Amino acid sequence: MGPQDTPALDAEVRNELMTRARDAATHAYVPYSHFPVGAAALARDGSIHSGCNIENASYGLTICAERTAVSSAVSVGHREIVAIAVSAPKVLRTTPCGACRQFLNEFRPDTSDILIFLDDGDMGEQVWLNELLPHAFGPRNLDAATVASDMSSMPGRDDHGG
Repeated sequence: MGPQDTPALDAEVRNELMTRARDAATHAYVPYSHFPVGAAALARDGSIHSGCNIENASYGLTICAERTAVSSAVSVGHREIVAIAVSAPKVLRTTPCGACRQFLNEFRPDTSDILIFLDDGDMGEQVWLNELLPHAFGPRNLDAATVASDMSSMPGRDDHGG
């Protein structure tokens, strides 16, 4: 898996992602931090799903924009996110938090990485999820553990070479 396997995104799609992320940030519910964030996730089929951060007085229940956008995509049946744009108007180039990075990893395509566009006031600075979350733990690790477990439960073979 690597960036080279990620579908190419033309300037029009990249622009649309960033526009929708910026628009989503205007809808953020941020009465405590006053730090709006918007995100727009691109599903494998080309559909775009937006979300904003939604704060809660019980801070741990706050939902980040990236998770809101991806949850929107997942709630209509998508399971692979190929790209996401993130816009935080108060601080350019804001990256997804650690929890969002792990959440994004859950929906990373099997053969590619997720492209992340950080709002830089222009077209967006491009980074890869793998750069932000190297050596990530995810569904593939659990699949490998299941295979290893299945193999260890197979009857042993006596092979003495004779």
